[in-house]
Amino acid sequence: MLKVLANLPDTEAIAPGESGSRPIADYLREMLPSGLRDRIDLAIVGSEEEARGEIGEAEVYFGSLTPALLRRASKLRWVQHTGASQERHLFPELIASDVILTNVAGIYSEAIADHAYALILALTRQIPRFTRNQARHYWEPGIGPKVGMLSGKTLGVIGLGSIGGEVARRGPAFGMRVVATRAHPERAKPDYVDQVWGPDGLDHLLTESDVVVICTPETPRTRQMIGARELALLKPTAYLINVGRGAIVSLDALVDALRRGVLAGAGLDVFEVEPLPPEHDLWELDNVVITPHMASEGEIYKVRRVEVFLDNLSRYLEGRPLVNVVDKADWH
Repeated sequence: MLKVLANLPDTEAIAPGESGSRPIADYLREMLPSGLRDRIDLAIVGSEEEARGEIGEAEVYFGSLTPALLRRASKLRWVQHTGASQERHLFPELIASDVILTNVAGIYSEAIADHAYALILALTRQIPRFTRNQARHYWEPGIGPKVGMLSGKTLGVIGLGSIGGEVARRGPAFGMRVVATRAHPERAKPDYVDQVWGPDGLDHLLTESDVVVICTPETPRTRQMIGARELALLKPTAYLINVGRGAIVSLDALVDALRRGVLAGAGLDVFEVEPLPPEHDLWELDNVVITPHMASEGEIYKVRRVEVFLDNLSRYLEGRPLVNVVDKADWH
């Protein structure tokens, strides 16, 4: 019988429908298909400390794996991580092992795309300025020429994956031309994207775009992808949006570029340093919208994590390919 260990803290609660809040562990037990119940030995714990006592016999682990847990996991073959990011749960021992790692990439695409456009519209429609005026009870006349439109502009998406694809798909609805980069440009181009380049097409994207949205994940190859040289390629009227990973953009270079008018503004949900220190210069810039790494927030995603795991568990038992397998070679 397959030993499965799920590490789901009691603080992980969901509130589906009319039933009120309940532990995500209860939801996992409830949703476990009857066809799987007789084939697995499921243990659910609520902390890493509890997981240490159970993981020695586990072949499958659902949760956030640590080096200490991996050292005890002599029979482990597959880890289903509960998040979509890679940099926060990959470590040298796991990268070097033959343990399969999957994540829940894709479940946040709609929410993060919503957030990206919230940032875009806030900047182009001057919402932060009006919010400041509202706090002062000030009706500012004559601002019309400073308010922009998206129609007729070019949207550049860095990282045409599940999130970037959702951001790109919405662009034509705003009348935007869409260009993008992705790691595998040989794949079929979506109808809603005008041009797709590989990573070496980044300069073309930055030069052409009026709005640039960063959606690419963090890997050793994408860290500091956007620095002073890349920012200098942007139009002075362009906006930079980052809903990908903070390490992709040099904050020092961005602050300098914003101050010098190299670009018009930035909407940032992720940062090179998190939390963003209260004394950081970004807080004081009027042409920046800051949100605290919450673009993917929403109760539904705790449920979706379980659904991804259960789908993959069925695949694992049936010998079918797993979804969202992390390419650990990117981290060598």
